[in-house]
Amino acid sequence: MNILVDSGLKKKIQIENRKNRRGIYYLWLFEKISFALVIAYIVLFPIYCIVTGNFVSTNMRTGELSYFLVSMLTSTFGAMGLAAVLFIYVLRIRLEHTFIGGRIDEMIEIADDKLFYVFRIKYQTPADKRNIVVIDLNRINNLSYDDKLFEISIDGMMVEKIVKASADVHKIKISKMAESKIKINDYFTPSLYEVLKSKIN
Repeated sequence: MNILVDSGLKKKIQIENRKNRRGIYYLWLFEKISFALVIAYIVLFPIYCIVTGNFVSTNMRTGELSYFLVSMLTSTFGAMGLAAVLFIYVLRIRLEHTFIGGRIDEMIEIADDKLFYVFRIKYQTPADKRNIVVIDLNRINNLSYDDKLFEISIDGMMVEKIVKASADVHKIKISKMAESKIKINDYFTPSLYEVLKSKIN
């Protein structure tokens, strides 16, 4: 039985994760407020200088007004602000990927009372490699579901390996299974949690 990723649902769950993980939500909020303040500075600071005459100089030879200092201050501090916002954005995205977005090229297959979960970790697993987790469905000790984070927690006998992308996962030796835990977000079709409940009950 093959279980497929629902990309639209994964995106929605990623947003729900952001709302329910306070640290990420506050970081996202800070990012948006910071971006708005930087844009406001870039737009309003030159207007303020023109209206008040601050940082506006006069060319001694021609008598014309010079806005060089205004443009320099606007571009310098504006660029620094945008760079800071970009840093916050990258940090938030990396944290979100740690919880949900980091696993890509995902595939789940259930065969012979075993669950084969194949995926790649973005920015970490090479393109020609895959992470694989094999779980013995007959030896699951605990199965729980967090309906706020749409997160399945599995506690039981399993083994995790890194294999070549071309490897036949069914031929992997799984004799060295050990007691372990894994969390998987349920953005699969059909629902992975419902499938697992039916298999172990």
